[in-house]
Amino acid sequence: MKCSFSRLLYPKTVEEARDGSYMIALFRPHEKVLDAQGNRLSSIKVVGHYLPTVSSVKVDMAGHWKKDARYGLQFEMESYEELVESSKAGIVSYLSSGMIPGIGKKLAERIYDTFGEQSLEVLDRDPTRIEEVSGISQKKRDQFCDAYMETRSARKLINMLAPFDISAMQAIHLRRQLGLDAQTLLAQFPYMVFERDLIDFETADRLAQANGIPMDAPERLDAGLLCTLKQAESSGHLSMHKERLVQRAVNLLRAPAVTWKAVAQRAFEMLKDNRLAIYRDHVYRPIIAQAENDVAVQVCEMLHRDKLPYMGDLDDEIDAQQKEMGFTFAQEQRNAIKTSLTSPICIISGGPGTGKTSIQRAILNIYHAAFPNAAVVCCAPTGRAARRMEQSTGFAASTVHKALNLQAGEIHELREPETLKADLVLVDEVSMMDMITTWHLFAALPPGCRLILVGDADQLPSVGPGAVLHELLGCGKLPSVILDKVFRQSEGSIVAENAQRIRHGNERLDLGDDFQFWASADVSQSAQWLERLYMNEIARHGVDNVALLTPFRKKSETGVQSMNAALHDIANPPSPEKAELEIGQRTFRVGDKVMQMKNRDFASNGDIGYIRTIVRDADGFLVEVDFGDDRIVAYEDLESLRQLELAYATTIHKSQGAEYSSVLISVQNIHGRMLNRALFYTAETRAKIRVIVVGDWEAVVRAINTTDTDRRNTALAERINELIKE
Repeated sequence: MKCSFSRLLYPKTVEEARDGSYMIALFRPHEKVLDAQGNRLSSIKVVGHYLPTVSSVKVDMAGHWKKDARYGLQFEMESYEELVESSKAGIVSYLSSGMIPGIGKKLAERIYDTFGEQSLEVLDRDPTRIEEVSGISQKKRDQFCDAYMETRSARKLINMLAPFDISAMQAIHLRRQLGLDAQTLLAQFPYMVFERDLIDFETADRLAQANGIPMDAPERLDAGLLCTLKQAESSGHLSMHKERLVQRAVNLLRAPAVTWKAVAQRAFEMLKDNRLAIYRDHVYRPIIAQAENDVAVQVCEMLHRDKLPYMGDLDDEIDAQQKEMGFTFAQEQRNAIKTSLTSPICIISGGPGTGKTSIQRAILNIYHAAFPNAAVVCCAPTGRAARRMEQSTGFAASTVHKALNLQAGEIHELREPETLKADLVLVDEVSMMDMITTWHLFAALPPGCRLILVGDADQLPSVGPGAVLHELLGCGKLPSVILDKVFRQSEGSIVAENAQRIRHGNERLDLGDDFQFWASADVSQSAQWLERLYMNEIARHGVDNVALLTPFRKKSETGVQSMNAALHDIANPPSPEKAELEIGQRTFRVGDKVMQMKNRDFASNGDIGYIRTIVRDADGFLVEVDFGDDRIVAYEDLESLRQLELAYATTIHKSQGAEYSSVLISVQNIHGRMLNRALFYTAETRAKIRVIVVGDWEAVVRAINTTDTDRRNTALAERINELIKE
């Protein structure tokens, strides 16, 4: 579509739009454009990134039409080309149009006098050649290069990447990360860009093939090996056996010239260059190998630390805590308190109802009374778990990331963190911590700091690679207490008792009002029952105290996406009084229960809140989410809004660290290999009062009896034992 810019609608100024933000503008067509009724359009609303904003320059715009339910017909721009006449008048007019800041008519004429009709081609290839134009100072040259690259190169990169299904937003992100050489790096060194985790392997492969890089090029084989390891990490493994790694990489690379021998040779070269690491026939990415080894070293150093200040036998202190709390600690609970306060590092593990919360409170109270001026840091992997920890202990708590001042997202190098100002660090829900986060925790501990790790070793392991709690317990060298007896019952509930049975592989669960099973082998029927039961439970407990958990995000009618779509209009029906915002296939509505999917300022991955405000006008949109604790978080751009999802239903993995009065669980035979004891146990233990299981009983039995599906390739326990022997 040939057109030219008329007026900017969002953001308010062109200067604000130069960072690649989302834009809305009106354009004037220079060809016949008709709407669905056959009426000719004199003005077109265009949305996208890096829209052209100079009215004197015509452009040929590519994209697609979309009819927005609220804003009507609009054109989503994917790319554009300026229509510049090759004459002096055309080139001078374009250069001095304001499209490139800092170029007036006189400078534009001097540029044309220097390079002629090839002016734009010359500057596109190398904008530093502007110094060949008379009267250009070093400062002016640098200013010109920056401005030229910020305008024409950003747009050219978007155009270059569009055929590879890379959106304008992704292209802008790549340009920010790669700098002025983004086009060259993506065309000539796509596998290097992949190694920096900026594009996936498939995209790097397509870019490489488009630019003539051979299928058996060494850099492709190297990238294939790293991609294979990253895929293993996404499944929780830290490493792969060397032969399995090579075979998997050969399968991934799929080319006649890519043989087992060729890939094995590249793996050997990468090991020599320290681009891969090996430990007892298992191959790692270096960052992962270093993290695992460093944690093992630091654990051993803590175990060999000189004795801590003597605190007595602690019996009187524990008795005082019993009196204050109004109940009596069992012997194993007393042992947990004593062990944690007399050891430099300690693990307390147990299921729901075994007293972990009360033990933490007693530990902190006793320690604070003994050392009133000592610094205590309490943290947990999720915001919900941290807030529950703070409420139950009375001590301030935060997420592990916040305590360590870590940014969200994947970490590509191990940088020494700031040392914690702490004499005692207490971490809850340790089963959720992956190896990289654990490395940062241990690296941040000051000398002499005590570390108490609390968690449930029978829950699902971390989403990230590693099985930290399982390995620390498995090495057999750390002071630890396993709490196995259920002491708490919630008003006669059998939830905690059934949790213990699941934990020990006993499929004979008690059924009753507090633990229900609704048999349904038909997934459609299961979805309908889950909807009805969910509404009954939120009527009884409130939407904030009910969770619907399922193993799948997609794939079935009882998956998270399908259930959220079904529950959305039932739990929070539309009405004229409730503002809505449609983003792609998703609709958000005031009052919606939503989950933050990535760590960001004031909201952590897994935090659940409620949309309290939606405002959309010509200037853009604003969505405000109330996450509780006086935290109102604003979402004003698509990138941040994509981090929100409806949270009427969530995956079992995402529910870790949370507690609800009532939990509904979908367990079907179609969940297949995902079914295992840790998954079902994690879902069941989210409930405090009631559990309702809908699905196939044979699937429940299969889950309880399956224990080896989450066995991860990790050697932390092995490394600890090896270091202790030395």
